[in-house]
Amino acid sequence: MTHPEELVRPFETPLTLHLRVAGVPIRILTNAEDLWASLRHYYRAYVSSADSLPVAVVKLVQGEARPPGEFTDVPREPPRTVKEAVQELPGGRLVLKKATGVVMGLWPGHAFAIGDLRRHLNQGVNLVNACYAKAVLGRGHLLLHASGVSWNGRAAVLAGRPGAGKSTAALHLVEAGFRFLSNDRVLAKPLAGDVEVLGYPKQPRVNPGTLLHHPRLNTLLKPEDREALAALPPAELWALERKADVDLDAIYGPGAVELEGRMRVLALLKWRLDGPPLTIRRLDPTEALADVPLLYKDLGVFDLDRPAGAHTAGRRLSEYAELFRRVVVVEVSGRADFAALVTLVGDLLSAEPR
Repeated sequence: MTHPEELVRPFETPLTLHLRVAGVPIRILTNAEDLWASLRHYYRAYVSSADSLPVAVVKLVQGEARPPGEFTDVPREPPRTVKEAVQELPGGRLVLKKATGVVMGLWPGHAFAIGDLRRHLNQGVNLVNACYAKAVLGRGHLLLHASGVSWNGRAAVLAGRPGAGKSTAALHLVEAGFRFLSNDRVLAKPLAGDVEVLGYPKQPRVNPGTLLHHPRLNTLLKPEDREALAALPPAELWALERKADVDLDAIYGPGAVELEGRMRVLALLKWRLDGPPLTIRRLDPTEALADVPLLYKDLGVFDLDRPAGAHTAGRRLSEYAELFRRVVVVEVSGRADFAALVTLVGDLLSAEPR
């Protein structure tokens, strides 16, 4: 095989879906009507007409891939397990998702995923979103590992280590009337006197503890699951990993998600389940640079402009510094208190710009 596209040539992909996400046109092609219907429902807020040349054409194929050649595992820092393996080809790259067997192909302006996408729709969504993000990064944005919300166009971005409760915090803010910007990744670019932020078109994926303690989302759990989860020790429930999608438009109504805003606040969540009372500390831009590892995110194997597994955060510190100079950066430590965070974010977003 000399090019990634050869792997999907035998499959017809006659069904088309056009999207426009934050001004980025993308065309999806698929070979299965039920898959097309699932994608159209998932991206229903972004479906558009074919009036622009797409920045990427993504084929999502329900089928079985048998790629020739050998794949090389992409290492991750222990104790995290290896999730992906790659095979470099002239003009592109193949990616094997090890947990599901889904194979993806990438080359400039094009991508595909082939496998049991009915069962693993989320992997097709992730590929589409990676193509969207690659186009936005080409405009000079930074990709942040964070969630986000907005109020009247003013956005707060919430960052923290994995398990810090970024998604939970964002959902508590949505319950309080904020718009949802993004679940786990935010694209940010300093402008003349502002910071543009764009979210990912992805439903939040949350753990059972988030659903259990949320006033509206706990109805997504079966009664027997609610009872079993409520019996768990708090620390065990906090650490339980079992992700589920939350369709915010279905729960809160159309308009609950707003992908574009102007970033005013960056909250670094360093709190924990127990400990001293919540503490808020304002950081100056120089102090905040020490927390770049909490924020850094890249497209990983989905970025053809970088070797698989490479990281570049250290070479972009000046861009983070410029971002920090334009927003209010606060460190949130002590014991986790979502109600207090809602108040803090509301006060900071309602304040006049510096």
